[in-house]
This record gives sequence, C-alpha cells and structure tokens, in this order.
Amino acid sequence: MSDFALYIDPTSAGLGLQMLLAGAVGGLVSIRLFWGRVFSIFHRTEQETEETLATSETPDAAEEEV
Repeated sequence: MSDFALYIDPTSAGLGLQMLLAGAVGGLVSIRLFWGRVFSIFHRTEQETEETLATSETPDAAEEEV
C-alpha cells in the first residue's frame, strides 16, 4: 500500500477561498437586487389602493360626499 501526503499549496488554497467568497458575495448581491422585484408582486401602489377604496364605497356614502 502506498502512502502519499496530500498537499495543497498556498496558491490553490487561496484560489479556492476566493472562489467560495466570490460565490457567497455574488449570491447576496443577487438576492439584494431581485428582492424588490419578488415582493413588488405583493405590494400595492397608492393609486391601486385609492381605486379599490373608491369602488368599494356604497352608493349612499358616495352621494353624501357630493
């Protein structure tokens, strides 16, 4: 049976560490950029809210305001 020592030279270890860190930072940046797009689906604008309130009023309440 042959015994051999595994050797990771500092350059390849540094490269591996850089790749891991770059992947983590890239993932965080991607989440940060697309966070607004994902939750904008569930967010109403002020105009939509006003339209919803205007259409949900009863006819009696609308006549009293005029």
